[in-house]
Amino acid sequence: MILTGHSGAGKSTAAGLLEDLGFFCIDNLPPEVVYQVASILSNTVDKLAIVLDVRSFLFGNILKAINDVKERYPFTKVVFLTATKDTLIQRFAHTRRSHPLSKQTSSIGEAIDKEIDMMKDVMEVADLVIDTTMLNPHQLREKLTKILEKKSEKVFVIHIISFGFKYGIPLDADFVFDVRFFPNPFYITELRSKTGKDPEVKEFLRNVDGVSGYLQRMMALLKIAISRYETEGRKELTVAVGCTGGRHRSVYFAEELAGIFEQDGYKITLNHRDVDLG
Repeated sequence: MILTGHSGAGKSTAAGLLEDLGFFCIDNLPPEVVYQVASILSNTVDKLAIVLDVRSFLFGNILKAINDVKERYPFTKVVFLTATKDTLIQRFAHTRRSHPLSKQTSSIGEAIDKEIDMMKDVMEVADLVIDTTMLNPHQLREKLTKILEKKSEKVFVIHIISFGFKYGIPLDADFVFDVRFFPNPFYITELRSKTGKDPEVKEFLRNVDGVSGYLQRMMALLKIAISRYETEGRKELTVAVGCTGGRHRSVYFAEELAGIFEQDGYKITLNHRDVDLG
């Protein structure tokens, strides 16, 4: 992919999203080396995004660089971001950043006009033009995600960790659920040596009042979060479930969550971090 467009139209936001979606992003290459870089990296990365803007005109012909890449790699898509002049002016005023052409012009309006004229031929060859005038950064990410990801290609990964609070909370967890308020199988002699993966412990906890309802509420909350994460372009989520020692209750809940999400088509990793410590 070649990502380009007018300054202030959202290329930085878009580039950040592309990285979240697994693209290897390179920003502001001189046009003369774009083809060579694409040729080298095409053999080593699955998805490449090259970001070009008006500054690249200082070093060569952007249009030729784009045409050369598309001729060699016909599947290349050119995405061009734009917005109205008034919107671009407001964005530069809000961020207090200088326009790339400010040194060559006497005002921000003049710089934008000059850039629009310089980039018009590039805009004409774009496969996709996105007007970001009415989009905030969050909405731009959402729009790009819908465009760039086909539903069949989505693979959301859920990392599930069971743990014991006495050994510390996993620092990489996005969500931490506490299940210490349910009866502890550790205090039942015949269950003490077993874990939450054993049928006897599973049967015990399934019959505890409130366990099923809590599991359902955990699922409902996580599905809301996953939906929003996918909209934002995120590809994974880490869920940690903790009990006292990380051997019975947390393992049971982690196993149940993993089974349900797997049935729903998500890719799952499951780690019972402390099961052998308790």
